[in-house]
Amino acid sequence: MAISLETGASPLLVNQTPPTPTEQASPVLHNATGPQPPAPDVPATFDEAARLDEDSDTVFNAGNYAMSDTSASPEDAAASLVHEQRWGHGDQAAQAQYFNEQVEAHKDDAPWLSAYFAALGEDRVADLMRLSITETANPYSTGGLGGSGNEGAVTHYESTVDTLRTALDTLAKDGYLSQADMNALYGGLDLDTSDRNVFGPTLVSDLFANSSPEVQELFFNAALAEGNDNSAAIASHVLANMSIDAQARILGGMSQAELDSFVEMSMKGQFEGIDLRKYFGEGDTHSTVTIGGITQILANANDVTVYYHAQIVVPDYPPELQTALFDATARALTNEDVFNKFADDAQFKDELGVLALKQHDDFLDRALDADGGANGEDLGSTTRGEYSKVLEMTLFTPPLSGSAESLMRHIDARYQDIGNDLATMDDAAFEDKYGRNRGAMAAAYGQMTGVFFEALDAGLTRVKDDAEKAAEIMDPLFKLVDFGVGKGLEKAGPIGTVVSQVLDLTGASDAVKDGIKEKIKDGHIEDALQDMMDHGVDLSQLGEELYEHMSDSVLPNRTDPNGTYQGPNGDVSIKDAWQNGYDFVEGAPTTS
Repeated sequence: MAISLETGASPLLVNQTPPTPTEQASPVLHNATGPQPPAPDVPATFDEAARLDEDSDTVFNAGNYAMSDTSASPEDAAASLVHEQRWGHGDQAAQAQYFNEQVEAHKDDAPWLSAYFAALGEDRVADLMRLSITETANPYSTGGLGGSGNEGAVTHYESTVDTLRTALDTLAKDGYLSQADMNALYGGLDLDTSDRNVFGPTLVSDLFANSSPEVQELFFNAALAEGNDNSAAIASHVLANMSIDAQARILGGMSQAELDSFVEMSMKGQFEGIDLRKYFGEGDTHSTVTIGGITQILANANDVTVYYHAQIVVPDYPPELQTALFDATARALTNEDVFNKFADDAQFKDELGVLALKQHDDFLDRALDADGGANGEDLGSTTRGEYSKVLEMTLFTPPLSGSAESLMRHIDARYQDIGNDLATMDDAAFEDKYGRNRGAMAAAYGQMTGVFFEALDAGLTRVKDDAEKAAEIMDPLFKLVDFGVGKGLEKAGPIGTVVSQVLDLTGASDAVKDGIKEKIKDGHIEDALQDMMDHGVDLSQLGEELYEHMSDSVLPNRTDPNGTYQGPNGDVSIKDAWQNGYDFVEGAPTTS
């Protein structure tokens, strides 16, 4: 959460009325301009006609004298370097060192840099950029620093990255780096082949992600245009480091289909690369950096800026973008490769859980509205699949995040409210509150609970022989129980009530029950579960018990005052409508 402390020196004028929350709902600049194209008289930096042929007379006659001469012309310096590559000793680290010296000397001179890069061509520039940060530790090279694991290597690495960043920023600022130029450079850098270019990720995380806004956006566009999963992950990584305004403008400018594709590809393509700072400084070849930005983008979707002076809270992303991102992420999780890649990522789960808490009710309502408004009773197979995966990821796949408890409480309370209203409200009052009739809502409610029970059943079945993981899943469920009230649980919804009943162990003494409850209250969930299992509790049956409780105790029977609804085709049982909806969910547990 960003915080703006506005004091007596507030930029607000004395007679200026502070903006209202409604006026501040979309603080992003959707009409902000992106990188500016070069002026018409500025040649493209990477022009094939300007690229030196290594077998040309120009290169053959150049010699290597100008390779490190920073007073030489850009054409002579480039020809000398290409001559060394073609006719010299092939010392890549030395070549990278001379390249870096030239860039350092001219990093603020856009025309010189443009001519130098043009003569080398994007393929050689890309190679030399990589080499300038990866060959410094070669102890057998003229430009080597004597191996990894020393402070000098780290210092040289940071200086080199800073030089490259400044040079690219200079080219972009003065109009010498077009989108076509960046596309060409991106292709030459070969950053998206993480299996073959193990050092490449540092150029993403330390160079392009921290460049000027102009370079960041050019690079983002180039990576996205590459069209593969790893490049989408690279694009998302840089996007997550751009300004909030730019992120919201770019993401908000995508159609839902484009956003769906971007999020899924970015998540699927996320990869690890060597942490070069630790490699150079400590000789550590195991520490990695993660290339991918969807987790941070979800965090930005959850974040708000607090303006204390105006007493308002403004979301960093507009609400419609939060909704679109949640939908895209839920859809991506139906891809098993994506789900499995993020199943152990607690930070991702935490951000998804927080966003799901905000979006849960609207997500389901929109699916029902799409099915027929007041008569909508079907979430649809796509929504059921997405809802199931969101629940499975956030609530039933250890390690759980800190947002699991809040989301669990919200769902329990939501289900309680719907069940109570189905049983107690008349048709007109119900439709006024929910925007749909009781019969349609009962069927939809059956699908909602079916998906939840199926996800819980699958999660507990998967970990039933692992007490530690089962304890993680049960922890937020146990927190639905108010031990001070007892198993009546007036505050609990249908999920909390059944969890409470599980604690009332048949045949166990009061001392055993109280001991288990105390262990749960003290956070010793694994020990409590072991005690429960010792007294015959099979947690994998919890989904079936939830089904029984919902059917027998929450929903009204046909003979109850509100047990039926007069539908277009006659009298409809609320319980039957719920059951019909529940039966749509494949794998939902029953006792039949």
